Amino acid sequence: MIMSASPRLEGGGSAAPDSILDITDLSVTMNSAGRDIRIVDELSLRIAPGERVALVGESGSGKSVTARAIMRLDDSATLTGSVKLDGQELVGLPEKRMRALRGAQFSMVFQDPLRTLNPLRTIGDQIAEPLRIRGVSKRDALKAAEETLDSLGVVDAKARMRAYPFEFSGGMRQRVALAIALIARPKVLIADEPTTALDTRVQERVLRLIDDAARERGVAVLLITHDLGVVAGFADRVAVMYSGRKVEDAPVDVLYSSPSHPYTEGLLAAVPRLDEDQAELVAMPGASAAPGSRPSGCAFHPRCPFAMEICRATLPLLSERPDRAGQVACHLRTMEETA
Repeated sequence: MIMSASPRLEGGGSAAPDSILDITDLSVTMNSAGRDIRIVDELSLRIAPGERVALVGESGSGKSVTARAIMRLDDSATLTGSVKLDGQELVGLPEKRMRALRGAQFSMVFQDPLRTLNPLRTIGDQIAEPLRIRGVSKRDALKAAEETLDSLGVVDAKARMRAYPFEFSGGMRQRVALAIALIARPKVLIADEPTTALDTRVQERVLRLIDDAARERGVAVLLITHDLGVVAGFADRVAVMYSGRKVEDAPVDVLYSSPSHPYTEGLLAAVPRLDEDQAELVAMPGASAAPGSRPSGCAFHPRCPFAMEICRATLPLLSERPDRAGQVACHLRTMEETA
């Protein structure tokens, strides 16, 4: 279910002309046991052509729901706000027109390719399908599939086209999923936890493949992940979500060197570092607030070591970070700015 798009844009202006994906005040509501729950709450995010943005947060923060909402994959979800792809509004767009955009204009790589790949169809047929459904001949589509698979480093791509998903390792299946997502040369690629369940060495390879393929094709990437450890060498910018809301947004080097939101600080403290001796990892206290049971005020306040009375009573709004390098939603930072 989709509500009409909100005409209001973040900051009160029109869509940025250099945005390929422009999300403004996106809210996603789902019904659970007869109760409407707002999973994502007024999220705004802009991605420029060719930019790599990471959307990070703990499990249950609303990251994957956001990704699926952008692609309009959940019929049961009610969307409000605005999602524009290259200036075209997607919220409220008829499903027939959305199907024409998926794969061709934007595409998605899921975290478990074994579940999304058809075990009864060859790899080649599945990679070629996005072109076949757009009228490309079988011969030309299969040729493009082989070339795409080869460009992603699959040895003997022509022979592997005849293989089935179970014959591929986890890392190789991610290459197949990436080939399916890229074959129609989309403008935006959404990668939803693409390195989950892969060992560190394979994680690095998969992210390098996404990075190389996106740069070669000029594709913008939205990387969804809970692991800040995989973000540093990949993303240009990082947006942090907590309990369905964006709490910080900054260039990756700024965010890593000087996180502004206490939640971001906690996430970074839990990432193992190779340049420091660590006797044990630092775990963030408490558990993430579920969207259906958010506390009043700032949802992070029960876990925050700096929580004040205003944090318990009033929701902090996104504003400029004190260093003007991004956005943060934190009363403490607002007070520091005005002091």
